[in-house]
Amino acid sequence: KQWYQRRVAITAGGKALQDNKFLEHLNLGMCDIEAKGTEAICTGIQMNDNLRSLSLKGNKIGRQGGILLSATLQVNSSLTELDISDTDQTDESLIALTTVLLDNTTVKKLNVGNPLVTSEQEETTIHFAKMLHVNYSLTELHLCKHGMKDFGATQLAESLKDNKTLMYLNLACNKISEDGARAFSSLLKLNTPLKQLSFASNRIGNNGLAALSEAIATNNCNLTTLWINNNGITEMGLCALAAALRSNITLSNIYLWGNELKNTACNAFEQLMEGGKPRLLQHNTDVVPYVVDGITYLAETGHYLFSH
Repeated sequence: KQWYQRRVAITAGGKALQDNKFLEHLNLGMCDIEAKGTEAICTGIQMNDNLRSLSLKGNKIGRQGGILLSATLQVNSSLTELDISDTDQTDESLIALTTVLLDNTTVKKLNVGNPLVTSEQEETTIHFAKMLHVNYSLTELHLCKHGMKDFGATQLAESLKDNKTLMYLNLACNKISEDGARAFSSLLKLNTPLKQLSFASNRIGNNGLAALSEAIATNNCNLTTLWINNNGITEMGLCALAAALRSNITLSNIYLWGNELKNTACNAFEQLMEGGKPRLLQHNTDVVPYVVDGITYLAETGHYLFSH
């Protein structure tokens, strides 16, 4: 009975979308919607010229629902924000989406985090890279938990060298290590429009961060926010980043908790955060210095939780 009532409600909602002239933002996250419900919603969206953002986060719409949404984006010309993270998207539905986005000029923000990717050859990442090479409308892209490795990250970085619009790229919770970070270092040296970059919960390590720091120190004046939480980074890498901030004046937000914060690194970031005009403001990072028996430590703040 509950299943039937939910289906009737979603179908009615889809029909209401067809005639609604005022609704611009629709959040249906975690509503237990499946493929059939997605079909009703897509039918409504195809007839609606006012809806700007749609979130289906957490609904198990699966492959069929993802393909229906991709087909809808070929018709709809108003939707600028789409969140289908945690919706059990498959390799096939992701490839269908990237194919549509080769020509779509409307969607600006896209979240496709945590799909059910099965290919070990990073085919979906390669398709996203090819799309970014020609897409000039996306400004924000979330590719969390895609199983992305260095090869896929390198493909993305290469494609972004010609991209003039993407400003926020979220690659958190993947398998990117030093080589992937080096590829993005080369990208950052070109001073592309990228302003926010997340490597949170990857494995870039000291050498990866050192490569990024080199680009930040010498060639980049656009990046404003960097997430490097939980990356197996020790004092060497963190001190390289702290030194880079001395010559870079635009990178203002840095999130680094979850790495090895030993004495030298703690001192380096304390120096960045002290004085009348600190280089790094406390509300722009997820750590705060404190001193016990003359030794500086860094404690975690809650700022990371709200930074993405």
